[in-house]
Amino acid sequence: MERAPTSWSVQKRLRRAVQQANLEIYTKAMTVPELQRMGTTLTASTVVGDTLITAHVGDCRLYLLRAETFVQLTKDHTRVWEQVEYGILSPEEARTHPERHVLSRCLGHNVIPAIDVLRRPIQPGDILLQCSDGIHTSLPESDLMEVLLKHPAEVACRTIVERAREAGGSDNLSVQVVSVLSCSAAPPRAWWRFGT
Repeated sequence: MERAPTSWSVQKRLRRAVQQANLEIYTKAMTVPELQRMGTTLTASTVVGDTLITAHVGDCRLYLLRAETFVQLTKDHTRVWEQVEYGILSPEEARTHPERHVLSRCLGHNVIPAIDVLRRPIQPGDILLQCSDGIHTSLPESDLMEVLLKHPAEVACRTIVERAREAGGSDNLSVQVVSVLSCSAAPPRAWWRFGT
């Protein structure tokens, strides 16, 4: 985000950072034959005041736990998840579908990627969970929620990875948990400037 002008909004700077990362991956894949068709997924979040801003491409997920309600905030960019959205498959069928890892969007395959950017208010007491597909395809959401309700963030991360391994997950077992302790509305940005 350092390369983007500081006058840009955080949302715009985050999108620019993802575009730059995509260009680096795409260029490397095009110039190194053995890396051809490589790609990756990304979910990157930041908090500004009382607002969560997330850039998302692929099948990593961002969840919000608020007052014992657990909600998936991101959308999986996979062919199987598209079938869920059209009512062809149920979410349960998608979790074990043999093609559940086939991405419809990722970084590194196109010069200009389609990036979802989400903005959502947050409040003290919220718990945010970002995880890779190895976590959310190995464990049902009810298990993730149970761990988050019982354990502080650091212990929750270790417990989720351990449970995913026990459930047979062996690839892409990454997780981040953030407990929102406090937040305040960001001061309004000046849209004017005095001086010469």
